[in-house]
Amino acid sequence: MGYKDIPPGSVLNWIKETFEGKLVTDSRSPAGNWLGFTLEHISKGTAKLSLEIKSEMTNPYGNIHGGMMSLVIDEAIGWAVVSLDAGQNYTSLTLNVDFLYAVKKGERMSAESKVLQTGKKIINVECHVYDMQGRILARANSNLIATHMEFY
Repeated sequence: MGYKDIPPGSVLNWIKETFEGKLVTDSRSPAGNWLGFTLEHISKGTAKLSLEIKSEMTNPYGNIHGGMMSLVIDEAIGWAVVSLDAGQNYTSLTLNVDFLYAVKKGERMSAESKVLQTGKKIINVECHVYDMQGRILARANSNLIATHMEFY
């Protein structure tokens, strides 16, 4: 079953059955598929993913590039928003990131996102990124706006 075949109200269950605990390679996000992350957990309004830092994701110092960290954060936020099964698409209005610590090529990290507030047009989400020792690498907050385009 593809996205267009999912009955309204069933998106979260379909995501859990299709992606949870697995390497994500065939989602609707080509950028997310390229990251090669595992969707560790998803529930209504929350998502956790993990991945290994590839050399293509690093800056000249061998640490994750800030733009790549932002991509991981944006992807985690997107999964939390989709888990709401709102029936329409949202796009980023703002993405504010605090880069707190670096992670090197070959190391793993996880991103945990949580929807904080849903309004008629705007959704506010936070995301925290950790290394495997539990050290916080980044924190972010994003506002997403309804596009009024159907999800299905």
